[in-house]
Amino acid sequence: MKSRLLALCMMFVLIAALVPGVMAQDTSKLVCGNLSADDCTALTTAFTNTGSAGSGAFTLAATFDVQSDDASQAGKVDITADGKFSGVPPMMSMTDMTAMSADPSAALTKFTDTLKGFSGELNLTIGLPTAAAAMTGGEPLTLNLILVNGIGYVDLSKLPASIAPLLEQMKLPKGWAGLDLIDTATNLGGMMTANTPEATSAAPATAAEDLPKVEALAAKYLTYTHDGDTYTGTLDAAGLANDADFQALAKSADTKPMTPEQQAAMDSLKDAKFQFAFTVTDSKLTELKITVNVPGSTLTAINAASASSDSSSDAATTVPPKEVNVTIDLKYSGLGEAQTIAAPDGAPVAKYADLMTLVGGMMGGGTSG
Repeated sequence: MKSRLLALCMMFVLIAALVPGVMAQDTSKLVCGNLSADDCTALTTAFTNTGSAGSGAFTLAATFDVQSDDASQAGKVDITADGKFSGVPPMMSMTDMTAMSADPSAALTKFTDTLKGFSGELNLTIGLPTAAAAMTGGEPLTLNLILVNGIGYVDLSKLPASIAPLLEQMKLPKGWAGLDLIDTATNLGGMMTANTPEATSAAPATAAEDLPKVEALAAKYLTYTHDGDTYTGTLDAAGLANDADFQALAKSADTKPMTPEQQAAMDSLKDAKFQFAFTVTDSKLTELKITVNVPGSTLTAINAASASSDSSSDAATTVPPKEVNVTIDLKYSGLGEAQTIAAPDGAPVAKYADLMTLVGGMMGGGTSG
């Protein structure tokens, strides 16, 4: 449970850090919901301007809290972060994904070229759940990351002391160390494309075709209040889950008939809260807040639905959490202003071949031990 919670947290952090690139893509109308045409234009213009700003700084504060009487399920992770960026993040639009399926080599080249032009710095402090904090001696986990000229750096001196012996065994430095991501992506991508059968663009094309349908659903179940510079949206998750058009999009050929427990789980989403707020300043998005609350009644209904649809699931004997809360607050500043991001002085840089040698040595050591 703890590892899954931490993995979920890291996923949210990475998504938040790449929000500017996401906003520059072709799905911004998904956020408009029931906004008027003028408000939708104002909001999507702010998204576009932030996504195309090309540089800026940000801060992030997030909390992931799972409350449960079962200590193995309960856990709370607090994350604070700050960073800055210069260049357009290497994100992929629907068009890019379609092109990737048709010509993987060209897509890989575009990705690596974009990576070369993007620089970023991310400093994370993660307060771990009690059960996981032992690996850091009770202290928060600190990660300092830099990306410059296609090389990713990490400050190994900030990692937990408990893994110092492993770093020494791998003969890694005690300070900053880098990995050539261009070289690594090129080698890995080359092997993948060489072993990939002739691709078709059917799946990405289908996703692109479904986008207008998803936008129409968002307009039905995403409602806003507009107060000054802030647009606060609330998703009617129960209404969305019960919508016939949404179910048609989600349904696969082998979908079994819905059980009463599954229907009850969808209906219980009415008690959950999915809300986000966008603050627009000078036609740019300067703050994004996300709030999610899933009460015990909804979690219990979802657990029962899981048990009813899968007899091999342990859901029938599992007591669901009492409540799950997620809050994320992402703020931008200095959008469009020059940012200084430099590679750490004297940091060694490993290539793909070095990485493979290191991995091979670890696997060999584990086998022989």
